[in-house]
Amino acid sequence: MIERLRRIPLLALAPVLALLTLTAWVYASPIGAGPDDDYHLVSAWCAGPTAAETCLPTETPRERLVPEALDDIDCFAYDPTLSAACQGDDWSWSITELTQSERGNFIGAYPPVFYAVMGVFTGADIQLSALIMRLLTALLFVGITVALWRLLPERLRPTLVWGWLITTVPLGIFLLGTNNPSAWAIIGVGSSWLALLGWFEIRASTWRSAEGRRKAALGGLFALTVLMAAGSRGDAALYAGFGIALVLVLTVVRERRWLLDAILPVVMGLVALFFFLSARQSQSGLGGFSNGSNISGPVGEAVIVDPDAPERALSGFGLLAYNLLNVPFLWTGVLGDWALGWLDTSMPAIVSAAAVAVFVAVGFAGIGRLWGRKAIVLGALVLVLIALPVYVLQAGGDVIGEQVQPRYILPLIVMLGGMLALTRTPRELTFTTAQRFALVAALAGAHFVALHLNLRRYITGIDASGVNLDAGAEWWWIGPVGPNAVWLLGSLAYALLVWILVRTLARPQPIAAQAPGMPITR
Repeated sequence: MIERLRRIPLLALAPVLALLTLTAWVYASPIGAGPDDDYHLVSAWCAGPTAAETCLPTETPRERLVPEALDDIDCFAYDPTLSAACQGDDWSWSITELTQSERGNFIGAYPPVFYAVMGVFTGADIQLSALIMRLLTALLFVGITVALWRLLPERLRPTLVWGWLITTVPLGIFLLGTNNPSAWAIIGVGSSWLALLGWFEIRASTWRSAEGRRKAALGGLFALTVLMAAGSRGDAALYAGFGIALVLVLTVVRERRWLLDAILPVVMGLVALFFFLSARQSQSGLGGFSNGSNISGPVGEAVIVDPDAPERALSGFGLLAYNLLNVPFLWTGVLGDWALGWLDTSMPAIVSAAAVAVFVAVGFAGIGRLWGRKAIVLGALVLVLIALPVYVLQAGGDVIGEQVQPRYILPLIVMLGGMLALTRTPRELTFTTAQRFALVAALAGAHFVALHLNLRRYITGIDASGVNLDAGAEWWWIGPVGPNAVWLLGSLAYALLVWILVRTLARPQPIAAQAPGMPITR
């Protein structure tokens, strides 16, 4: 038995460790802790089997009668000293008591797919239903990533892993453990372009061959992840379409085979376009969030400007210059410069410093493996990451730090991380032993601190201190596992995961042992 265990490759433990890490984040915050989760949970119940009793029409189409507990589930929001104990013993998790609310996807601000799927799991117990939804998202992420690892050509596997490792701490991993559709946007956009790249790269003489089945599976994963992205957020539909365009640039050749392969991405691009155009959230964003949109949506998605508010000091060129010079603040917000949750769980500088350092280190190594088409797509990605948020802010008369949040551009950051790590051959992105140690230590350390502080914020509020999360706990789940155990087990699982992945992918090997790989262009 022991000998059999020894023969199991370390890499086989990675999916288990990833799922343990995400499960720790699922339990690291109470129901409603994700940004605008009151809105998204109401929308799920209005799409579920109990909708006839829990989502009743009112005199106005913008409002519904919804469970009162869902409408006030974010009682701790915006006050980081307030724990989740406000959802106390007398808190009603029942869906029977209804109240009138405009917080929900009642007029199609968001695409319906995410809510339709999550609605299947809604029931009489709000806590249990929301936890099942969170765990489903975690399983989807791990399952899709493992499937891509098995199906992608060998040279694209490091791209898959590096793209996730250098972009998800702390914001991405937090969102993957919430009930926010941004989690599906991240999974869909971050996975779809790689599945499509594998689709173009694998050549099969017949669909019945092993390579044909592999290609078909990648095509199915590509279609699924585009649907996940486009069906969760309107902006994610745009990003998925943009990813399709970038892959077409990377792979285009004058061959009949390529033209036939391009039919699938063109069809899915049209699907993404349909979702983008039908989502009112997207239309509101393109017009600027602060220009008087009347769409009822989550905080920060569509906000009606107070007519009595003082006029902004910046406008015109001054506003443009300010936003252009400060747009990197949005990018680093993904890596810890912005607070988590309802923008009320701030991270210490060590988290963002470590996460940014890892992104820069791997990114510079990736730039060292540059060729013409990779340079074009990287330039296009950076241009969009600058132009899109600045355009939306300018349209609404807003400055960096208002309205547009890092999570809105996180899917593009994930794609950028993957594109930076893209190489022509396997084992091309390697690091010395000291460099690998630094990468693992930085990522594991940033995650260790981020998970502790996120737990602390909801267990006692940040006005309490101390390493021991069990001491003086004001809120926690019912069950035998305490917050300290969740923190330590989740941190250990992530540290082992990063160590295994970096050890597997970044260790230099003799040139003779490297597979030749298949170049993107000929």
